[in-house]
Amino acid sequence: MKSLVEEVEALVARVGTHPVWGHGHCLRVHALAEELAASEGISYDAEILRVAALLHDVGLYKVYARREPADHAKRSAAVAGRILNDADFPPQATRAVIEAIEAHPPGRPPGADAEAILLKDAVALDYLGAVGLSRVLAMVGTEEDVQDIRAAVWHAASLRRQIPDLLTLETSKDIAHRRGEETDRFMDGLGDATSGLKLL
Repeated sequence: MKSLVEEVEALVARVGTHPVWGHGHCLRVHALAEELAASEGISYDAEILRVAALLHDVGLYKVYARREPADHAKRSAAVAGRILNDADFPPQATRAVIEAIEAHPPGRPPGADAEAILLKDAVALDYLGAVGLSRVLAMVGTEEDVQDIRAAVWHAASLRRQIPDLLTLETSKDIAHRRGEETDRFMDGLGDATSGLKLL
């Protein structure tokens, strides 16, 4: 018999097919959060962190996208709450997952629990470097504010500037620095190949 966490992962693998917000993003965020915790010596509840990482964007998936509030973090928290309540996840653990999900978008005030802090920084880091650039390019034509490659490049550059200042943990800031350099190298090469982006 599958554990609750395995059932949640199977659900996200099935419905989280979006190239930007889907299952792969959730797995990367979870791995990053664990890496941050190990590096910083932060103790956390492994089940709460994994479930929060798997469900933090569940409200963006087509099956849930139009049933809840417009704010994706609130929508994801509401969907996660229903999933966990239906599965008899402990109420205190469910609250911790919901609070972490509600606080995860970059720029929002961080949650108080370790799982919320780890999730928030890990989500932000997945916007940077080679992976972040891949995600932003995958947004072209699917997001209102990323209509074309020029808009994607502008969005990636904006994230590269903003994200490092939104991070909490020192390890996160170190990773952001390395990933920022990856982004800079890409932008420099793209600029060279397109006459300073004029030929995009």
